[in-house]
Parts: sequence; C-alpha cells; structure tokens
Amino acid sequence: MSAHLAAAALGYQLWWLTAIGQEAAQEALKPLFGIPEDLAVIDVMLFGVPAKPPYKRWKKTLPQILSWDRFNMANYMTIDEIDAWVREERHKVMYRDGSKID
Repeated sequence: MSAHLAAAALGYQLWWLTAIGQEAAQEALKPLFGIPEDLAVIDVMLFGVPAKPPYKRWKKTLPQILSWDRFNMANYMTIDEIDAWVREERHKVMYRDGSKID
C-alpha cells in the first residue's frame, strides 16, 4: 500500500502482480531477469507513467465510513446484510467509473 500511495503522490501508477502459482509468468520472467531456476518470483511491481489518466472510481462518501468518538450505527451492517450487498450490489460499483454507476 505504501508503494501505491508513494507512486500516486508522485503522479505515477503502480501495478502489483502476484506470480505465486502462475507457472506461465514464472517461465516468462525468470529468463527475462536472469533469475535462477531454483528461485521463484513472488510478486512483480510495475511502476511508471500511466498510459492514460485513471477514471474516478466509485467510493463510499466520508460520512459512510467515518465515525468520530463513537461508532456510527447508521453505517452498521450485519453479516447477512454484507453478504446481500456483495451478492446484489457490489457488481454495480466494482471497477466502474464513479459517474456511470447504475
């Protein structure tokens, strides 16, 4: 997370790839970087200037996530309510431009 925040603060983007269990990635990366066969690539972090500006993603508003001095019960969800939100609503907002939420 710190790498993502630092990159964003500098105007760059970071893409974190996990290579654990990804045999094709292991086979491609090891010769490219000269990594010995007895070692495994765990993660790869790609850092650089974005090809295009990122869109503004949907996120909860500050009052929906903030509590001050006491827990805000207006934001409380039971496990069943969370499961229902994930099942019925999450797909409407995940990876979507904040201006295009249905």
